[in-house]
Amino acid sequence: MGGDNMDRGAARAAAELRVQLAQMTAASQMLERCAWDEKSRGYLAALNQGICRMLRTVGRLELAGRLSKESPQLELAAADLGELTAELGQRMEGLLERTGVRLAVSGPEGLTAQVDETLIRQMLLELTANAAAAGKTVRVTLEKAGNRAVFTVADDGPGISPESVAGLFSDEREQIPDWRRGGMGLAIAHRIASLHGGTLMADCAPGQGMRVSASIPLGEGEGGVLKGRALRWDGGGFDEALVGLSSLLPAQAFLPENLE
Repeated sequence: MGGDNMDRGAARAAAELRVQLAQMTAASQMLERCAWDEKSRGYLAALNQGICRMLRTVGRLELAGRLSKESPQLELAAADLGELTAELGQRMEGLLERTGVRLAVSGPEGLTAQVDETLIRQMLLELTANAAAAGKTVRVTLEKAGNRAVFTVADDGPGISPESVAGLFSDEREQIPDWRRGGMGLAIAHRIASLHGGTLMADCAPGQGMRVSASIPLGEGEGGVLKGRALRWDGGGFDEALVGLSSLLPAQAFLPENLE
């Protein structure tokens, strides 16, 4: 009972933070009109950076709570996964260049699956942000394997031990871990893949980087919506890629001209 009360309290706190962040965003937009000198623009960039990082934290907290429910609601429709990956990759590539990370994205168009596009994009954002925090080269690939689409995100970072890999996606991570603990990004990605009838697997060794692969079923259909509260990722008016990668980006990425 205590845990449920705390989770409800966290949800209320997240909602209150949403209101405050919306007010801060509005104030930031008003300040753009008078931020002409370099010093003022620097302060404004720092403000936007802080807003986006807080939006990422609040958004992940909200999404984790919804994904943890017994029957979370997905908005399913037929989507071209190759087109989705290429479009998101193009946005992430330009942003990650500012951090010194090289992103390469590849995959064919025409791989269709019934998915919740918002959640699939969020899964790719979480996996890419995790990889970019570890290495300087990140590769996102989409391939067809039988009747499944496989997204793979690989980095050239230090990797982790085989023992640690084995614990990344254990049964206890089937549900999102408590928001007070770490590991939320990978757990969110794992849960999203699972809700689409897929799996998430990791492969790495010390000094050899990490590869995380998400495999989901392919298939065409009429699409549809499971009725109920949709699992939306809300960027608070900022681009979802900017918010999703905000923990990695320098303040210059949040200058007004770079947000257009």
